[in-house]
Amino acid sequence: MFQNKTAAVILAVLTFVIASLILLSIISYIFGYSLSSLPKHQLYVFFVILLAAVLASVVYGRGSKERASRVAQILNESLGVELEENDVWKLLRAIEQLPTGVINKYISLNINAASEFEDEIKEYKGQLSDDDLQKISKIIQMPVGELQDLLNQLYLETNLEQLKVLADPNAEPFLELNLQKLKEILFR
Repeated sequence: MFQNKTAAVILAVLTFVIASLILLSIISYIFGYSLSSLPKHQLYVFFVILLAAVLASVVYGRGSKERASRVAQILNESLGVELEENDVWKLLRAIEQLPTGVINKYISLNINAASEFEDEIKEYKGQLSDDDLQKISKIIQMPVGELQDLLNQLYLETNLEQLKVLADPNAEPFLELNLQKLKEILFR
């Protein structure tokens, strides 16, 4: 696992470039195409770029399962629930996609995000088992201070800025508001 996100990005980009060049060279050699004729063979170029992107993604995501395993262990110990490593991995990937600036804006304006996404939450609730709902209930019933301590612990493990922002004491009113609305949506 790469501790430094910048190093992971650089290695992923290098992997993409090198893999693209090597794969294009192999295809041009196997089919006898000159490199200058590759624009005529866009389908091959597309597949090369797609494969190179997959390889770069693997390099960038290297260690994600290991990180998910450690986070799952922390959550299982802290919450007394059994979370699947794959579910935690998906959650971490989703958190990574949230721009920190957007989270900060929601916190500073104390926006009720749960209300904004109420329809989506209700729709997703239909896909959850009773066991899943019990796990969610256990998390949203936690006092906000304890939840923020847990978020800080997860930040220290993952280095995800999004978790650090939510663990900040300034986020407490935002979390209280959204957890209350989430309780109403899911359990009333």
